[in-house]
Amino acid sequence: MSQHLWLTFIIASLPVHFAPGPNNVLALSRAMTHGYWPAHLGSLGRYPAYLLIFLAAGFGLGALLATSPAAFAALKWIGALYLGWIGYRLLRSAKALAVDGAGAPREAFQLGRFMRGEFLVAIMNPKAVIFATAFYAQFITPGQDGFARLFAQMVAVSLTLEWIAAGCFCLFGAKVAGLAGGSGLLAWVARGLGAVMIGFGLLLAAS
Repeated sequence: MSQHLWLTFIIASLPVHFAPGPNNVLALSRAMTHGYWPAHLGSLGRYPAYLLIFLAAGFGLGALLATSPAAFAALKWIGALYLGWIGYRLLRSAKALAVDGAGAPREAFQLGRFMRGEFLVAIMNPKAVIFATAFYAQFITPGQDGFARLFAQMVAVSLTLEWIAAGCFCLFGAKVAGLAGGSGLLAWVARGLGAVMIGFGLLLAAS
């Protein structure tokens, strides 16, 4: 792949990874309540899920999923319900933040739980597989010379951009928590993020 095409791929990937999607919103909310490092370490759980999604795209499973309404619907509703549950928990956490004043979390940091949540949010979106299949197809096609090597390089670039994006959202969340302090603003931000996650669930259900 030429340098020009690589640059096009990276630029086109930026909105995908840096958009405030469910995983980035989840990381931001956890950084607000637990700090930068717990949230960023917890975001490691999304990368195995994205790796599976990218591999599925490489093997053309996205096209297969698009032609299987039953499988798509099952994954869609499971994912929508899970996003709604996370949004509900964020709304409940806002009450604790309002009571605590200083924004101290009531739940202790558990790396395994944080990573599991990130993994489930990423993997329970069937649209991600279909999107990844269509996106990668713009730059590489199965059967071309060096397909496996180029595909592995593209996946590595995608995961690197995702890691940078997660770090940016975690940093932003930690800064918001520091600026909000004990003003009660943090509770309102948590409510907003909870509503956003519920909205993601509704959008997925309606797709």
